[in-house]
Amino acid sequence: MKLIATMMTLSMLAAAFAGCLGGDDDEDEKTTVKIGFLNPITGPLEPNAPVFTWSANEAINDLNAMYADYNFELIEQDSGCDGAVAGPAAQTLVDSGVYAVVGAACSGASMAANGVLSAAGIPMISYASTNPGLSDASAYPMFYRNVPSDAIQGPAGADMMRDAGVADGALAVFGMTNDYGAGLADAVVDAWGSDKLCDVGRYDYAETDTDFSAIADQMAASTTCTAVYLSSYIADAALIIEALNEAGWSGHIFGGDGPAGEGMYDEMEDDSLLNGMTVTQPRAGSSFGDFSERYDANAPSGGIKAYDLTTYDGVMMVGMAAVNHNGVSADEGIKATGNGYEGASGVINFLDNGDIGGNGYDICSYDGVDQYTCSKYWTAEGGVATA
Repeated sequence: MKLIATMMTLSMLAAAFAGCLGGDDDEDEKTTVKIGFLNPITGPLEPNAPVFTWSANEAINDLNAMYADYNFELIEQDSGCDGAVAGPAAQTLVDSGVYAVVGAACSGASMAANGVLSAAGIPMISYASTNPGLSDASAYPMFYRNVPSDAIQGPAGADMMRDAGVADGALAVFGMTNDYGAGLADAVVDAWGSDKLCDVGRYDYAETDTDFSAIADQMAASTTCTAVYLSSYIADAALIIEALNEAGWSGHIFGGDGPAGEGMYDEMEDDSLLNGMTVTQPRAGSSFGDFSERYDANAPSGGIKAYDLTTYDGVMMVGMAAVNHNGVSADEGIKATGNGYEGASGVINFLDNGDIGGNGYDICSYDGVDQYTCSKYWTAEGGVATA
Protein backbone atom coordinates (compact mmCIF):
# COMPACT_ATOMS: atom_id res chain seq x y z
CA MET A 1 0.00 0.00 0.00
CA LYS A 2 2.85 2.40 0.82
CA LEU A 3 4.43 1.69 -2.59
CA ILE A 4 1.16 2.40 -4.38
CA ALA A 5 0.72 5.67 -2.48
CA THR A 6 4.27 6.70 -3.31
CA MET A 7 3.72 5.93 -7.00
CA MET A 8 0.50 7.94 -6.99
CA THR A 9 2.29 10.88 -5.40
CA LEU A 10 5.06 10.76 -7.99
CA SER A 11 2.48 10.53 -10.75
CA MET A 12 0.63 13.57 -9.42
CA LEU A 13 3.88 15.54 -9.14
CA ALA A 14 4.81 14.60 -12.70
CA ALA A 15 1.42 15.69 -13.96
CA ALA A 16 1.72 18.99 -12.12
CA PHE A 17 5.20 19.55 -13.56
CA ALA A 18 3.95 18.74 -17.04
CA GLY A 19 1.16 21.24 -16.53
CA CYS A 20 3.74 23.97 -15.97
CA LEU A 21 5.22 23.22 -19.38
CA GLY A 22 2.01 23.06 -21.38
CA GLY A 23 -1.76 22.85 -21.23
CA ASP A 24 -3.87 25.62 -19.76
CA ASP A 25 -1.03 27.00 -17.66
CA ASP A 26 0.64 28.20 -20.87
CA GLU A 27 -2.10 30.77 -21.16
CA ASP A 28 -1.29 32.05 -17.67
CA GLU A 29 2.28 32.75 -18.73
CA LYS A 30 1.22 34.89 -21.69
CA THR A 31 0.86 38.65 -21.54
CA THR A 32 -2.80 39.57 -21.92
CA VAL A 33 -3.68 42.61 -24.01
CA LYS A 34 -7.26 43.82 -23.82
CA ILE A 35 -8.43 45.83 -26.82
CA GLY A 36 -11.61 47.86 -26.45
CA PHE A 37 -14.09 47.92 -29.30
CA LEU A 38 -16.97 50.40 -29.64
CA ASN A 39 -19.52 49.02 -32.08
CA PRO A 40 -22.97 50.47 -33.05
CA ILE A 41 -24.82 47.31 -31.98
CA THR A 42 -27.94 49.43 -31.57
CA GLY A 43 -28.96 52.62 -33.37
CA PRO A 44 -29.01 53.65 -37.02
CA LEU A 45 -25.89 51.68 -38.01
CA GLU A 46 -27.07 48.47 -36.36
CA PRO A 47 -27.20 46.63 -39.75
CA ASN A 48 -23.44 47.11 -40.12
CA ALA A 49 -22.49 46.01 -36.59
CA PRO A 50 -22.26 42.23 -37.17
CA VAL A 51 -19.68 42.67 -39.91
CA PHE A 52 -17.72 45.15 -37.79
CA THR A 53 -17.61 42.48 -35.06
CA TRP A 54 -16.55 39.82 -37.54
CA SER A 55 -13.74 42.00 -38.88
CA ALA A 56 -12.49 42.86 -35.39
CA ASN A 57 -12.48 39.21 -34.35
CA GLU A 58 -10.55 38.26 -37.48
CA ALA A 59 -7.86 40.71 -36.38
CA ILE A 60 -7.82 39.25 -32.86
CA ASN A 61 -7.33 35.78 -34.32
CA ASP A 62 -4.48 37.01 -36.52
CA LEU A 63 -2.79 38.78 -33.60
CA ASN A 64 -2.95 35.66 -31.45
CA ALA A 65 -1.44 33.66 -34.31
CA MET A 66 1.35 36.22 -34.82
CA TYR A 67 2.46 36.66 -31.22
CA ALA A 68 2.80 33.40 -29.30
CA ASP A 69 3.66 35.09 -26.00
CA TYR A 70 0.55 37.26 -25.99
CA ASN A 71 -3.14 36.66 -25.46
CA PHE A 72 -5.31 39.28 -27.16
CA GLU A 73 -8.88 39.83 -26.02
CA LEU A 74 -11.56 41.97 -27.67
CA ILE A 75 -13.74 43.78 -25.14
CA GLU A 76 -16.79 44.91 -27.10
CA GLN A 77 -19.28 47.56 -26.00
CA ASP A 78 -22.30 49.07 -27.72
CA SER A 79 -21.74 52.69 -28.79
CA GLY A 80 -25.38 53.08 -29.81
CA CYS A 81 -24.19 55.54 -32.48
CA ASP A 82 -24.92 58.05 -29.72
CA GLY A 83 -22.74 60.02 -27.34
CA ALA A 84 -25.09 59.30 -24.43
CA VAL A 85 -24.50 55.57 -24.93
CA ALA A 86 -20.85 55.72 -25.99
CA GLY A 87 -19.66 57.74 -22.99
CA PRO A 88 -20.70 55.15 -20.36
CA ALA A 89 -19.53 52.37 -22.69
CA ALA A 90 -16.10 54.01 -22.81
CA GLN A 91 -16.01 54.11 -19.03
CA THR A 92 -16.76 50.38 -18.95
CA LEU A 93 -13.77 49.83 -21.23
CA VAL A 94 -11.58 51.96 -18.95
CA ASP A 95 -12.71 49.89 -15.96
CA SER A 96 -11.96 46.72 -17.93
CA GLY A 97 -8.30 47.72 -18.26
CA VAL A 98 -8.06 48.05 -22.03
CA TYR A 99 -4.78 49.11 -23.61
CA ALA A 100 -6.54 51.20 -26.28
CA VAL A 101 -9.91 51.38 -28.02
CA VAL A 102 -10.95 50.81 -31.61
CA GLY A 103 -14.03 52.89 -32.50
CA ALA A 104 -16.44 54.40 -32.42
CA ALA A 105 -18.13 54.34 -35.80
CA CYS A 106 -20.40 57.39 -35.49
CA SER A 107 -18.74 60.76 -34.97
CA GLY A 108 -20.87 61.86 -32.03
CA ALA A 109 -20.16 58.59 -30.28
CA SER A 110 -16.43 59.04 -30.82
CA MET A 111 -16.55 62.58 -29.47
CA ALA A 112 -18.21 61.49 -26.25
CA ALA A 113 -16.02 58.42 -25.83
CA ASN A 114 -12.86 60.45 -26.38
CA GLY A 115 -13.65 62.67 -23.42
CA VAL A 116 -13.77 59.62 -21.14
CA LEU A 117 -10.87 57.72 -22.68
CA SER A 118 -8.40 60.58 -23.02
CA ALA A 119 -8.98 61.57 -19.38
CA ALA A 120 -7.87 58.04 -18.48
CA GLY A 121 -4.84 58.22 -20.79
CA ILE A 122 -6.31 55.73 -23.25
CA PRO A 123 -6.04 56.44 -27.01
CA MET A 124 -8.58 55.42 -29.62
CA ILE A 125 -8.58 54.68 -33.35
CA SER A 126 -11.90 55.27 -35.10
CA TYR A 127 -12.59 53.14 -38.13
CA ALA A 128 -15.49 55.26 -39.44
CA SER A 129 -15.87 58.67 -37.70
CA THR A 130 -15.47 61.40 -40.30
CA ASN A 131 -16.70 64.66 -38.74
CA PRO A 132 -14.23 67.46 -39.58
CA GLY A 133 -14.29 68.71 -35.99
CA LEU A 134 -12.45 65.60 -34.86
CA SER A 135 -9.35 66.97 -36.58
CA ASP A 136 -8.91 69.34 -33.62
CA ALA A 137 -6.27 67.53 -31.56
CA SER A 138 -6.65 69.98 -28.66
CA ALA A 139 -10.36 69.26 -28.33
CA TYR A 140 -9.95 65.52 -28.99
CA PRO A 141 -6.57 64.36 -27.68
CA MET A 142 -5.30 60.83 -28.27
CA PHE A 143 -7.84 60.47 -31.09
CA TYR A 144 -6.78 58.78 -34.31
CA ARG A 145 -8.77 57.68 -37.33
CA ASN A 146 -7.82 55.57 -40.30
CA VAL A 147 -10.53 57.15 -42.47
CA PRO A 148 -10.36 60.65 -44.01
CA SER A 149 -12.32 63.65 -42.73
CA ASP A 150 -15.56 64.69 -44.40
CA ALA A 151 -13.86 67.98 -45.16
CA ILE A 152 -12.44 65.93 -48.06
CA GLN A 153 -15.64 64.00 -48.83
CA GLY A 154 -17.56 67.24 -49.48
CA PRO A 155 -15.57 68.18 -52.59
CA ALA A 156 -15.65 64.53 -53.69
CA GLY A 157 -19.44 64.55 -53.50
CA ALA A 158 -19.73 67.81 -55.40
CA ASP A 159 -17.49 66.52 -58.19
CA MET A 160 -19.41 63.22 -58.28
CA MET A 161 -22.67 65.10 -58.90
CA ARG A 162 -21.20 67.43 -61.52
CA ASP A 163 -19.75 64.41 -63.31
CA ALA A 164 -23.26 62.92 -63.32
CA GLY A 165 -24.59 66.03 -65.03
CA VAL A 166 -26.28 67.85 -62.15
CA ALA A 167 -26.49 71.53 -63.03
CA ASP A 168 -26.31 74.61 -60.85
CA GLY A 169 -29.70 75.32 -59.31
CA ALA A 170 -30.85 71.69 -59.51
CA LEU A 171 -29.57 70.24 -56.22
CA ALA A 172 -31.17 69.94 -52.78
CA VAL A 173 -29.16 68.75 -49.77
CA PHE A 174 -30.82 66.79 -46.95
CA GLY A 175 -28.78 66.33 -43.79
CA MET A 176 -29.19 64.98 -40.29
CA THR A 177 -28.47 67.47 -37.53
CA ASN A 178 -26.12 65.10 -35.68
CA ASP A 179 -22.34 65.41 -35.78
CA TYR A 180 -21.90 63.22 -38.84
CA GLY A 181 -24.81 64.48 -40.91
CA ALA A 182 -24.31 68.18 -40.26
CA GLY A 183 -20.56 68.05 -40.85
CA LEU A 184 -20.86 66.27 -44.18
CA ALA A 185 -23.79 68.41 -45.34
CA ASP A 186 -21.79 71.54 -44.55
CA ALA A 187 -18.85 70.23 -46.56
CA VAL A 188 -21.03 69.36 -49.56
CA VAL A 189 -22.85 72.70 -49.56
CA ASP A 190 -19.56 74.58 -49.22
CA ALA A 191 -18.08 72.67 -52.15
CA TRP A 192 -21.21 73.01 -54.32
CA GLY A 193 -22.05 76.58 -53.40
CA SER A 194 -24.99 77.53 -51.20
CA ASP A 195 -26.17 79.98 -53.86
CA LYS A 196 -26.31 77.16 -56.42
CA LEU A 197 -28.90 74.97 -54.67
CA CYS A 198 -32.41 74.50 -56.04
CA ASP A 199 -35.47 76.24 -54.59
CA VAL A 200 -35.88 73.65 -51.78
CA GLY A 201 -32.27 74.30 -50.81
CA ARG A 202 -30.95 72.61 -47.70
CA TYR A 203 -33.24 70.57 -45.46
CA ASP A 204 -32.06 69.63 -41.95
CA TYR A 205 -33.79 66.93 -39.93
CA ALA A 206 -33.30 65.15 -36.62
CA GLU A 207 -31.71 61.71 -36.63
CA THR A 208 -34.89 60.37 -35.00
CA ASP A 209 -37.27 61.75 -37.66
CA THR A 210 -39.26 59.09 -39.52
CA ASP A 211 -41.84 61.11 -41.49
CA PHE A 212 -40.45 62.79 -44.61
CA SER A 213 -43.71 63.22 -46.49
CA ALA A 214 -43.79 67.03 -46.21
CA ILE A 215 -40.34 67.62 -47.64
CA ALA A 216 -40.98 64.96 -50.28
CA ASP A 217 -44.08 66.87 -51.37
CA GLN A 218 -41.98 70.04 -51.60
CA MET A 219 -39.49 68.26 -53.83
CA ALA A 220 -42.28 66.94 -56.04
CA ALA A 221 -43.77 70.44 -56.37
CA SER A 222 -40.42 72.02 -57.18
CA THR A 223 -39.71 73.10 -60.75
CA THR A 224 -35.93 73.13 -60.26
CA CYS A 225 -34.94 70.28 -57.90
CA THR A 226 -33.90 67.33 -60.06
CA ALA A 227 -31.25 65.92 -57.69
CA VAL A 228 -30.86 65.42 -53.95
CA TYR A 229 -27.83 64.63 -51.79
CA LEU A 230 -28.49 62.64 -48.62
CA SER A 231 -26.14 63.23 -45.70
CA SER A 232 -27.74 60.36 -43.85
CA TYR A 233 -27.43 56.88 -42.42
CA ILE A 234 -28.99 53.77 -43.93
CA ALA A 235 -32.35 53.69 -42.15
CA ASP A 236 -33.29 57.34 -42.68
CA ALA A 237 -32.05 57.24 -46.27
CA ALA A 238 -34.46 54.39 -46.98
CA LEU A 239 -37.36 56.33 -45.46
CA ILE A 240 -36.49 59.45 -47.50
CA ILE A 241 -36.21 57.50 -50.75
CA GLU A 242 -39.56 55.81 -50.15
CA ALA A 243 -41.22 59.16 -49.29
CA LEU A 244 -39.85 60.79 -52.45
CA ASN A 245 -41.21 57.93 -54.53
CA GLU A 246 -44.64 58.13 -52.88
CA ALA A 247 -44.72 61.88 -53.58
CA GLY A 248 -43.97 61.26 -57.25
CA TRP A 249 -40.46 62.75 -57.34
CA SER A 250 -38.13 60.82 -59.64
CA GLY A 251 -34.84 62.71 -59.75
CA HIS A 252 -31.29 61.50 -59.15
CA ILE A 253 -30.39 60.52 -55.58
CA PHE A 254 -26.85 60.89 -54.26
CA GLY A 255 -25.26 60.29 -50.90
CA GLY A 256 -22.09 59.99 -48.90
CA ASP A 257 -20.67 57.01 -47.07
CA GLY A 258 -23.52 56.84 -44.54
CA PRO A 259 -25.99 55.11 -46.89
CA ALA A 260 -23.25 53.36 -48.88
CA GLY A 261 -22.98 49.59 -49.18
CA GLU A 262 -25.19 46.59 -49.77
CA GLY A 263 -26.84 47.04 -46.37
CA MET A 264 -29.18 49.56 -48.03
CA TYR A 265 -31.00 46.67 -49.68
CA ASP A 266 -31.90 45.26 -46.27
CA GLU A 267 -33.64 48.52 -45.36
CA MET A 268 -35.69 48.91 -48.55
CA GLU A 269 -39.15 47.47 -49.06
CA ASP A 270 -38.68 47.90 -52.81
CA ASP A 271 -35.06 47.49 -53.94
CA SER A 272 -35.83 48.94 -57.35
CA LEU A 273 -36.15 52.40 -55.76
CA LEU A 274 -32.37 52.38 -55.35
CA ASN A 275 -31.87 52.14 -59.09
CA GLY A 276 -29.32 54.77 -60.11
CA MET A 277 -28.55 56.04 -56.60
CA THR A 278 -24.88 57.08 -56.46
CA VAL A 279 -22.70 57.45 -53.37
CA THR A 280 -19.13 58.03 -52.27
CA GLN A 281 -17.20 55.83 -49.85
CA PRO A 282 -13.54 55.95 -48.76
CA ARG A 283 -11.29 54.33 -51.31
CA ALA A 284 -8.89 51.72 -50.06
CA GLY A 285 -5.31 51.90 -51.17
CA SER A 286 -3.28 48.88 -52.20
CA SER A 287 -4.31 46.17 -49.75
CA PHE A 288 -1.57 44.36 -47.84
CA GLY A 289 -1.99 40.89 -46.37
CA ASP A 290 -4.83 38.53 -47.20
CA PHE A 291 -7.70 39.96 -45.15
CA SER A 292 -9.34 41.63 -48.16
CA GLU A 293 -9.53 38.26 -49.94
CA ARG A 294 -10.77 36.52 -46.80
CA TYR A 295 -13.38 39.22 -46.44
CA ASP A 296 -14.67 38.71 -49.98
CA ALA A 297 -14.90 34.96 -49.41
CA ASN A 298 -16.23 34.76 -45.86
CA ALA A 299 -17.64 38.03 -44.49
CA PRO A 300 -21.33 38.15 -43.49
CA SER A 301 -23.60 40.20 -45.72
CA GLY A 302 -24.60 43.77 -44.96
CA GLY A 303 -21.18 45.31 -44.48
CA ILE A 304 -19.42 48.29 -45.98
CA LYS A 305 -16.11 46.83 -47.07
CA ALA A 306 -14.17 50.09 -46.82
CA TYR A 307 -15.05 50.39 -43.12
CA ASP A 308 -14.72 46.69 -42.42
CA LEU A 309 -11.13 46.87 -43.67
CA THR A 310 -10.44 49.88 -41.45
CA THR A 311 -12.01 48.03 -38.50
CA TYR A 312 -9.59 45.16 -39.05
CA ASP A 313 -6.66 47.53 -39.41
CA GLY A 314 -7.60 49.43 -36.26
CA VAL A 315 -7.53 46.30 -34.13
CA MET A 316 -4.31 45.08 -35.75
CA MET A 317 -2.60 48.43 -35.15
CA VAL A 318 -3.56 48.50 -31.47
CA GLY A 319 -2.31 44.96 -30.96
CA MET A 320 0.96 45.60 -32.78
CA ALA A 321 1.51 48.81 -30.80
CA ALA A 322 1.10 46.90 -27.53
CA VAL A 323 3.72 44.33 -28.57
CA ASN A 324 6.24 46.40 -30.49
CA HIS A 325 6.16 49.56 -28.37
CA ASN A 326 5.52 48.24 -24.87
CA GLY A 327 8.16 50.51 -23.38
CA VAL A 328 6.20 53.69 -24.10
CA SER A 329 2.65 54.91 -23.55
CA ALA A 330 -0.17 53.48 -25.65
CA ASP A 331 -0.56 56.88 -27.29
CA GLU A 332 3.08 56.95 -28.37
CA GLY A 333 2.87 53.30 -29.41
CA ILE A 334 -0.10 53.89 -31.71
CA LYS A 335 1.48 57.02 -33.16
CA ALA A 336 4.63 55.03 -33.99
CA THR A 337 2.67 52.11 -35.42
CA GLY A 338 0.72 54.43 -37.70
CA ASN A 339 3.84 55.57 -39.51
CA GLY A 340 3.91 53.67 -42.79
CA TYR A 341 1.62 50.90 -41.54
CA GLU A 342 0.76 48.57 -44.43
CA GLY A 343 -2.82 47.54 -43.77
CA ALA A 344 -5.74 45.85 -45.45
CA SER A 345 -7.13 49.31 -46.23
CA GLY A 346 -3.83 50.64 -47.57
CA VAL A 347 -0.79 52.43 -46.17
CA ILE A 348 -1.63 54.44 -43.06
CA ASN A 349 0.36 57.50 -42.01
CA PHE A 350 -1.07 59.45 -39.10
CA LEU A 351 -0.72 63.21 -39.28
CA ASP A 352 0.16 65.18 -36.16
CA ASN A 353 -3.54 65.60 -35.37
CA GLY A 354 -4.32 61.88 -35.78
CA ASP A 355 -5.92 62.26 -39.23
CA ILE A 356 -4.93 60.54 -42.45
CA GLY A 357 -4.92 62.02 -45.93
CA GLY A 358 -6.74 59.03 -47.39
CA ASN A 359 -6.76 57.59 -50.88
CA GLY A 360 -9.76 59.44 -52.26
CA TYR A 361 -13.28 58.03 -52.63
CA ASP A 362 -14.91 55.30 -54.65
CA ILE A 363 -18.03 56.39 -56.55
CA CYS A 364 -20.55 53.56 -56.39
CA SER A 365 -24.04 52.97 -57.76
CA TYR A 366 -27.01 50.71 -57.10
CA ASP A 367 -28.82 49.16 -60.02
CA GLY A 368 -31.89 48.18 -58.00
CA VAL A 369 -31.45 44.40 -58.33
CA ASP A 370 -29.04 43.76 -55.47
CA GLN A 371 -26.03 45.04 -57.38
CA TYR A 372 -23.66 47.58 -55.89
CA THR A 373 -20.85 48.58 -58.23
CA CYS A 374 -17.98 51.03 -57.77
CA SER A 375 -17.04 51.96 -61.33
CA LYS A 376 -15.46 55.38 -60.71
CA TYR A 377 -13.31 57.05 -58.08
CA TRP A 378 -12.25 60.53 -56.99
CA THR A 379 -8.94 61.93 -55.78
CA ALA A 380 -8.08 65.46 -54.75
CA GLU A 381 -5.38 65.57 -57.40
CA GLY A 382 -7.26 64.12 -60.36
CA GLY A 383 -10.98 64.55 -59.64
CA VAL A 384 -13.34 61.90 -61.02
CA ALA A 385 -11.86 59.02 -63.00
CA THR A 386 -13.02 55.64 -64.28
CA ALA A 387 -11.90 52.70 -62.17
